[in-house]
Amino acid sequence: MLMVKKVITRVINVLCMIAITASVLVLLTVVLTKSGSVPNIFGYTMFRVMSGSMEPAIQTDSLIIVKKTDVSEIMPGDIISFFSQDPSLDGAVNTHRVVSVEETESGRYFVTKGDMNSMQDQYLTSEGDVIGKVIFTSHALGVTVHLLSNPLIFITLIVIPLFVILFLNLIRTIRYTKRLMKEEEEAAVREAIEEIRKKSK
Repeated sequence: MLMVKKVITRVINVLCMIAITASVLVLLTVVLTKSGSVPNIFGYTMFRVMSGSMEPAIQTDSLIIVKKTDVSEIMPGDIISFFSQDPSLDGAVNTHRVVSVEETESGRYFVTKGDMNSMQDQYLTSEGDVIGKVIFTSHALGVTVHLLSNPLIFITLIVIPLFVILFLNLIRTIRYTKRLMKEEEEAAVREAIEEIRKKSK
């Protein structure tokens, strides 16, 4: 039973460290991201899809992972995320499927379209506006992220348990340190008594 308890404690500690490390990494990535760019970690960016223009391939509220990709590798049929030139979207990030690729003297342009939309996007996407290609989608993770973005739920399910675990670990560390110091003091006293006995002989 004691062994199981130790294993559970270690697993919880490892998960806490992973959560803290991931949070710090994400925070630094967001802070250090230049204006007009999107945060990415090792070339990967996460987005939550806010509309149903790509259903059924990508459902609303899905979490997608976008990989920074050389534009020469993007082909018709690929789903890409890009900074839209549509004035109504005001430069927001959009995620649509590539319908065709146009080569011009000024560079490569992509014609895109949402799977649910009846018409292709009015504005072409230049290679400079491409963020990357969608390589992973998950509706369940997207819904989870959406729920955790609620401060009340995040604090209740993540922050409070994390602080409780850290507090308990701190108490455990203090107790262990005190016990270790006490054992060292007792050992020193025993050694001193032993030295006195040797000298008195």
